[in-house]
Amino acid sequence: MEKRVLQKILSKERLEPYLKFHSDNFENAITHYKANIEISETFYPMLSILEVTLRNNMDFQLRRKFENKNWFENQDFIKIVSPFQIDRVSEARNKILREKKIITTGRVIAELSFGFWTSLLDSKFEKTLWKNIRLAFPNCPKNIRKRKTMSSKFNGIRKFRNRIFHHESVFWNIAALINYYNEIIEGIDWMDANLLAWSEELFRFKVVMEKRKRLIQLSTNNKRE
Repeated sequence: MEKRVLQKILSKERLEPYLKFHSDNFENAITHYKANIEISETFYPMLSILEVTLRNNMDFQLRRKFENKNWFENQDFIKIVSPFQIDRVSEARNKILREKKIITTGRVIAELSFGFWTSLLDSKFEKTLWKNIRLAFPNCPKNIRKRKTMSSKFNGIRKFRNRIFHHESVFWNIAALINYYNEIIEGIDWMDANLLAWSEELFRFKVVMEKRKRLIQLSTNNKRE
């Protein structure tokens, strides 16, 4: 595809960081842009499995705590949480209604955002929810299974997930991406080791990184020379 066509489709602003990184070498910049898409794609299965597992594990523990499958409507839960969580539940219900569907427990749980679930790991819930929610991570060593640890890990993953899902550029720092990969894998393992083993065939990050990392390394080395 012609250079001017690509510039028009992708936009100058979107290509600018890649061109700068590769000293205005357009071919390398476009290759890097495509590599970013490919690397980002490898995180989709991991992030999907982690998010769904976190949601379902926490849902199970909250059902047990409040002895109610609709724990998000339970008055004791509502008294504990802040407007943020209450608003997220309302948004989930409204979305279901807009789609002209019947509101069910499963649909509400599925519509609650990743941010809703990670917010339940906040310090304000240390003495009210954490005792139960910690059981959502049965394989995490007890000496590090702390609310602060979980909040830091899963909120960090959530922020990275948002960058991936909003099609931002993430393929710059190889070590950082490897760290995110390890964090996600560890998070899944802490929640369900069998699920991790079952889903590993979907994880292509290492293969794609091995294929694409030279692009970053060469450019970085050239800048040092």
